[in-house]
Amino acid sequence: MSTEIKQMQINTKDIIVNPLAQRDVEQRKAQFNKIMRTFNKDLVNPVKVAYINGRYYCFDGQMTMKVLKARNGGKDLKVNCTCFYGLSDVDMADLFVEQNGTISKVQLVDKLRVKKNFGDPDAVNLVRLTENNGLEISWKGSKCKNAICAVGALEKSYNDLKDKDNDITTERRFGSFIRVIKKAWNGDPDSTRAEILRGVALFIKAYDGSFDENRLAQRLSEVRPTDIIRDAQVDRSSGDRKYAVQVLNIYNRRLREPLVNRL
Repeated sequence: MSTEIKQMQINTKDIIVNPLAQRDVEQRKAQFNKIMRTFNKDLVNPVKVAYINGRYYCFDGQMTMKVLKARNGGKDLKVNCTCFYGLSDVDMADLFVEQNGTISKVQLVDKLRVKKNFGDPDAVNLVRLTENNGLEISWKGSKCKNAICAVGALEKSYNDLKDKDNDITTERRFGSFIRVIKKAWNGDPDSTRAEILRGVALFIKAYDGSFDENRLAQRLSEVRPTDIIRDAQVDRSSGDRKYAVQVLNIYNRRLREPLVNRL
């Protein structure tokens, strides 16, 4: 990526906000109101734009533009910009994902959404496999049935179960992971908490090819997700492993030849 950067002023009417590559600023009304109340012109950072095919696209600073325009009576105005030349759409999406944010931090769910929208293979595959096997991403962060809010834990689980050399293996492992959670608790919001996602994923990673998916789902269905999380707190295992140990213990109940602990 060969990039030239210039500091310049651009009229807001000439800056495009691509909804596929940005957060919905209208969903952040409380943040907007706070900035309006505490506005300090000396703290205003330049809007970051990418010049692509003769047009300026905002990838960082949508809220800044909204605030400045509101303070100008709702009229467009020239704003200070940092303009990037030589970028592709995908490059711009990458910069959005990597930004730290001067007004608000970009959430993991927004990063995943933008990567998916611009065709990142892993993001596309993660979302597709999640939806095809009975669950979905909670894009607005709402905790509800069948929706996953713990995007960081979901992505980490995908990476754990991914086979970089074999897409079919990745589909089998990650698909099984989502199906087990769905079949065990039928989309209960507590079943998609980060602790449960990580516990089930690490179990499947450790015992791939050695466990029965239906048995695992059935045994887990007999225990509440919150009980698994509670019991894990007293386990001496560290990190996410303590949740996987609980999953292993539940799977092994009443099993004549229990699985050996590989966690």
